Amino acid sequence: MHRFALAAAPLVVLSAPAIAGDEVRFVDSPGWVEAVDAEAAFQTRDDVPLYDRQVRLEDGVVSRYTDIGYRISTTEALQELGTLQFVWMPDKGDLAIHRLHILRDGAVIDLIADGLRPEILRRERELEQRSVDGALTAVFAIPGLKVGDILRVTSSTSQRDQALSGEMQATEAVLAKPTQVGLGRLLMSWPTERPMEWRTLGDVAQPEVEERGGFTVLSFDLPVEQPAKMPDDAPGRYRVSPQLQVGSFADWPEVSRTMGAHFGTEGAIAAGDPVHQQVERIRAATNDPLERAALALRLVQDEVSYLLNGMDGGNYLPQSPAETWSKRYGDCKAKSLLLLAMLREMDIVAEAVLVDTTNGDSVAISQPLPGAFDHMVVRAVIGDTEYWLDGTSSGTRLDTISEVPDFAWALPLREAGSELIPVTQRWPTAPDRSIRVTYDMSAGVDLPVLYEADVELRGIMGSRLRAQAAQQDRATLIGVATKYLEEVLGGFVYDAQITYDDDAGVARLIAEGMTFEQFGFERGMASHQVPGATTNWSFKPDRARSIWRDIPYRTGGPLTMQERWIYTLPEGADSVQLTGLAELDEVAAAVRFSRKTKLTADRFEISDSTSYIPTEIPVSELGEGRRAIRRIASGDPVLRLENPQRYWDLDDRVIRRKLQPHIDAATSLIAMRDDVASFYSLRAGFYTLRRDFEEAIADFDRAIDLEATPQMYRLRSEAYNALGRYEEALADAQTAFDLQGDIAYASHLAKQLSKAGRADEALELIDQLGLSGDEGLDAEIVWSELSGHAGREPEAWDRLQVALDERPDEAALLNSQCWTAGIWNYQVELAEEVCDRAVAVSGNSAGVLDSRALAFYRLGRKDDAMKDLEAALAQEPGQAASLFLRGLIRLEDGDRGGREDLVKARRISPDIDHLYKSYGLVPD
Repeated sequence: MHRFALAAAPLVVLSAPAIAGDEVRFVDSPGWVEAVDAEAAFQTRDDVPLYDRQVRLEDGVVSRYTDIGYRISTTEALQELGTLQFVWMPDKGDLAIHRLHILRDGAVIDLIADGLRPEILRRERELEQRSVDGALTAVFAIPGLKVGDILRVTSSTSQRDQALSGEMQATEAVLAKPTQVGLGRLLMSWPTERPMEWRTLGDVAQPEVEERGGFTVLSFDLPVEQPAKMPDDAPGRYRVSPQLQVGSFADWPEVSRTMGAHFGTEGAIAAGDPVHQQVERIRAATNDPLERAALALRLVQDEVSYLLNGMDGGNYLPQSPAETWSKRYGDCKAKSLLLLAMLREMDIVAEAVLVDTTNGDSVAISQPLPGAFDHMVVRAVIGDTEYWLDGTSSGTRLDTISEVPDFAWALPLREAGSELIPVTQRWPTAPDRSIRVTYDMSAGVDLPVLYEADVELRGIMGSRLRAQAAQQDRATLIGVATKYLEEVLGGFVYDAQITYDDDAGVARLIAEGMTFEQFGFERGMASHQVPGATTNWSFKPDRARSIWRDIPYRTGGPLTMQERWIYTLPEGADSVQLTGLAELDEVAAAVRFSRKTKLTADRFEISDSTSYIPTEIPVSELGEGRRAIRRIASGDPVLRLENPQRYWDLDDRVIRRKLQPHIDAATSLIAMRDDVASFYSLRAGFYTLRRDFEEAIADFDRAIDLEATPQMYRLRSEAYNALGRYEEALADAQTAFDLQGDIAYASHLAKQLSKAGRADEALELIDQLGLSGDEGLDAEIVWSELSGHAGREPEAWDRLQVALDERPDEAALLNSQCWTAGIWNYQVELAEEVCDRAVAVSGNSAGVLDSRALAFYRLGRKDDAMKDLEAALAQEPGQAASLFLRGLIRLEDGDRGGREDLVKARRISPDIDHLYKSYGLVPD
C-alpha cells in the first residue's frame, strides 16, 4: 500500500474526497473553516505571504482546506505558477475550488467569476512505478499573470476511506524554519464528543489545544522553530520531521482488528481452482514446510507482477487471491493475501503484517494509525523461527529466505487485534554478493593488471541482473559489466557474460578486464593496497554536540559480502612481504569480519567477508567500536615488493611479450566496435608502452578520424617525437593547442616550435597567453626552460629573479632557476645557492636533486653530482633525466655501466638524446 499522502503546501492535492464526482465543484469555502486575516498576510514581502491549512475530522470524513498565496516576484515563479494542477480520485470523492484570485495593485481579479475552467485529464501519473489510481487532473492555465502579482488559491478535499469502517486518520507536516511564510497556521479539529488521539512527532513544541463550539482544535502558528539537527547515523525515530498525527484509533490492537477484517483467508482458495492447483503442486514437490514456503514465495514473486491498483478503495483493500492469480498482477496487499492463503492452505502458520520500509524505527513512536505503514508482508513461523516473506521482492530462494529486512517493527493483522511486535534480526546465512577475482600481475608493477572476475549475486541483488542475462549483444554485456565493476575493480572490461539461475535465484557475472596503477612506489619498494570486503573500513559516529550524547548509532543492512582475490605476482622482485593483519575473525562495531590469507613467492590469496545487520550501538559502546575499527583498518593488508623489476629494465623482446595480452584485449574491443575512438587510443597506449610507435600512430590516426580531441593530437605528437618526426609532431601540437589553448597545450607546442628552430615564436606564444597567478608561474618556468634555444638566457634569469622577489620560497621557481642555470650553463657559478635553497624548500625532492646535480656537473663537481643523482634515483628510479646524466658521467669516468643507464633513460623518454644535445650534453 502507499503511505497516506502528505503535503505541506500543495498546488497538486493528492487526497480522496468522500463524495464521488468526476467534475470539479466551484463552491464557497466550507462553513467550518475559520477565517484568516489575509489582508495582513499580503502586506508581508514573503514569497508565500499566506499559508492556511485546516483539517476537520468528523463522521468518518477527513476534510482538508488549503488557502495559499504566492507572490510572483520572479520570472521563474511566473513560469512555475502559470499552470496549476489539482489531482483527485473520483472513486473516493471530489475536489472543490473556492477561490482563484490575482491580487494586483489593490484590485482583485476573480478568475472563476471570469469563467476560468480547467481541462480535465485522465491519466495514470505513476504507471512507470507500476501504480494506477484512476486519478483525474484539473489543469488551470492562469491567464494574464504578471511579475508583482499575488496568486491566491483556495481549495478543499474530503476523504472517507472505505477500508476503515468509519475510523479516521490524518497526518500533517508542520512547516518549520528556514521555510518562510508571511502568515501561516495549521488547524486540526474534531467534535469533542468523538474520542480522538493525537501526538506530535519530531522536534516540535506542542500545539495549542482549545475547545471551540463543541470542537477540539489543535493549532500551530507556522513556521515553527527549526528542528535541531540530528546525526545522519541516528536511529530513524530521532530524525522524524515535525508532524502532527490525529486518529480515532485507541491503540494498535484496534488498528490491527480494523485492517485485519480485510485479510481473512477462509474460503479464499476453492478446491480445484488454479491457486489450489499450485498449492498441490508445491505439496507434491516437498514435505519440508520451509521449502514449501520458499516455493510459494517464489511463485508469488516471479509469476505475479507488481501493480498498485488504488481504484475502488484499493489503497487499503486487497484483491482476492483468485483475482490476483487470474490477472497475474497485484500490489503488496494482493500479493501478501495470495501468499498468506497458500501458506495457510499448506498448514503453515502465517499472518499478514504491516511494516514501514522507509523508517520502520519511527513506528514505535507513532500514533496508532494505518498510515504509519507503507508496506505489507507475510510473517510465517516455521519451527521456532520467524520468516518475513515479501511477495513484492524478487529472487528469494531457500538459502536467502531467512534474511530479515530492516523493518524494526511490524503490526500483525489479527481478528483479536495485536500490539506492535519487534522485527528481530539475525545473521544472514548466505552472502548477498560473492566475488572471486584473479589478478595477473606477472607483466610487472608498472604495467596494467589483467583480471578475471566471477561475481554471484543472490536474492534481490541477483534479480536486478535477471533481464540482462537474456541479453546477447556483447557490447551491451560489456557495458553492464563495466558499470557494475567500476567501483570494485576500476579500469575496463573487454569481455563479459551474465547468466541467471532461476532455481537458485542467483545471477552470475563473469568478466575479463584490466586495471591500472595498482602499485605505489617509494625508495625501491612497490606497494599494493589489497582490496577486499574487510578493508578500507571506518567508524566515526559524531556525538560531540551535547544534545547528541545519548543518541545511539544505527547500522545498516542486512548485507553480507564475500570476496576472494587470487594474485599471480610480478616477476623479478628481491622479496615479497605482506604487512597488516593476515587473519581476522571478530565482531567490531556490529560488523562481523573474517579474513584469511596465503602468500608464496609467486602467488597471494585473500579470502574475506563482512556481514552486518540493522541494530543500534549504545553511546557507551561507541568508543570501543571506534578503537576496534581503527585497529582493523590499521591492519589492512599491503603487498610489498622489494626492488621489483621495472618496465625500463625490460628489453624490447620481453616487453612485447608481456604487453601482447593487453593489446589482444584492446583488439577484441575494436573487433566488437570499430567505430569507438577510445578503443583505438587504448591500444595505441599499449603500443607506445612497448615502444612500437609506428603502430601507435596508426591507431591514433584512426582514433582522430573518429573523434578529433586535443588529447588525441597531443598523444600522436609525442609518438612522432619518439620517432624523430618533428615536423609532424609540431603540426599535431599546433592543432591540439588550437583546440584546447591552455598552458599545458601551449607548453607542448612551444617545445615543438623550439625543436623546429623557432624558439622566439615559442617564447612569444607563452607571453601572449597573458597568464597570472599559479598559471603565470607555470608560464615563467616554461619560458625559462626554452630561453636558451633563442639565446635569451639572461632574460630568463632576470624574469625568474623578479618572480622570486615576489615569492621567495616558491620551490617551483627556485628549481626553475637552478635548472635554467644547469641546462644552459648560465650563471652556474651563482646557481649553487639557489639550488641548495630549492632542495631545502622542496624537502629533497627527486626532481630538484636532479636539477642541482646538473648544476654541479657544469661546475665540474662530478662527485657531488653523482650523490644527488643517486639520491634522486633512490626516490624515483624512473626519472629519465637522472638516468641520462648519471650514464653520461659514468661513461666519462670510464664506467661502461653508464650504457645501461642511457638505455633505460631512452626507454622511458625516447627523445631524450635530442633534448640533451640541445643543452650541449652528448654522451661519449
